[in-house]
Formats: sequence, structure tokens, C-alpha cells
Amino acid sequence: MWKTLSKNNAAKETASWKTDHIPVPHFENDMAPLREKLVEADSNTVNFLNENQSEIKNRKDYFYDLKFGLELYHILNEEYNFSERNASDDEVWIYLSIRVVPDLVYKRWGLTESRFYKQSRRIWLRTLWWYIHLSWAGSKEETYNRLKSFTTDEVVQLVERSGPRGYRIDLTREIMKQFSFAYENSDRLLFRRIMKVNTARLKVIEPSLALGGLAQYVKELIDYFDYTNGDTNKEPEIKYTTSS
Repeated sequence: MWKTLSKNNAAKETASWKTDHIPVPHFENDMAPLREKLVEADSNTVNFLNENQSEIKNRKDYFYDLKFGLELYHILNEEYNFSERNASDDEVWIYLSIRVVPDLVYKRWGLTESRFYKQSRRIWLRTLWWYIHLSWAGSKEETYNRLKSFTTDEVVQLVERSGPRGYRIDLTREIMKQFSFAYENSDRLLFRRIMKVNTARLKVIEPSLALGGLAQYVKELIDYFDYTNGDTNKEPEIKYTTSS
């Protein structure tokens, strides 16, 4: 059972934090191994950034989030049997953020309350886990290669646009797969437009009913921006199957 911390209790605990001091972890003993692994993941991520500056260029924050996110995802899933149900509980993330690794959250975001507990989809650790989960390509290496051309804005667009029925894991992974192939060096606003149109269409249609299935739905969704030049007032023409 994962330990939790409510928003109200988080607010009380963080009220005593000083702006010029790094928050100090305080957790039960059984959380010590997890903290050790996450601190090591942070160290490995920093080393990666230092060794790959030519690739990273001016996207240091994004590559930190990507590499640390992959390590976080691997540690929680493979070593602690973390599940989507666990990941959907904000109070689990709040506990980890405030009790286990507040110093790591602070290093990335300072004392920004929303990144610790205040806004569900902006809790930093939660956002990283879901970004990797929604983009997963089968392994850490393949997922890294899929996501290395993206930016922090894509993290926001993917994680914060869940659709009317929550996250569609199969759909988002297909979108990330096809977009990474088709638009590696594209205008970054294009991804935002694609996600905006997709979110709107999910309210009225079921992607799996498109002729050719989910992959064809995503292909037509992406392709439509080629002939509309990004004009989102024009609707993509997507064909659907009908029941006999």
C-alpha cells in the first residue's frame, strides 16, 4: 500500500518551508530505499546532461525531465509494481513530492506549490510518470528515441489533455509514435493543434471505429494539417465503420 498525503496536510507542511532553504525529506524508514534510488536517478540524469551537451543544446530542462522521468517510471513500475491506479491517486504523488524527494522537486521548480501538490496535472512527479506512460514505446531506449525531439510544451499538451473519459493510453501512444516519425523537426505548435482537435473529436466519436482502426484515425488526424495548413476551423474527414 502506497503512503499518501492530502492537499490540506501538504499545505500545512509546506507553510513552514523557507524560500531560501532546500526542503528536508522526512519519511518512514521503508521509503528510504526508494529515495536512494531516486536520488541516484537524479545523479545519473545530471551526468547524462553533462556528457551530451551537444545534443541537448538549449533544452536542458526538457532533457532532464525526459531522462529522470524514464528512470522514475522504471523504478516505480519494475521495482515497486506501480500501477495506473496508483498513478491516478494525487495523494501518492503529493507524499512522494513532499516527504520523499522534496529536494529534487525544489531543484527543478523551486517552491512552486503546483509542482508539489496544489494542481493535480502540474504535480511534477505525476506529470513525468504520465508523460512516459502515455508515450511508452516498449523500452526506455525506444521511448527516449521517440521523445527526444519533443519539448516541454508537448509534455503539457499530452498530460493535460485527457479527453472526456480520461486518458486513452492506446490512442496517445499511437499519436506520439506517428507524430515523432512525421514531424521530427516541425513547428512545435502543430502538436498542440493536433491534440486540441483530437480532444474535441473524442467528445463525439470513437477512434477505434475509424476504417483501418486506431492507426488510420491518427494518420488522418495528423495528415489533415498538411492540407489545411493548420487551420483548425476545417474538420478532418475521417471515415468510420458501421455496424451490420
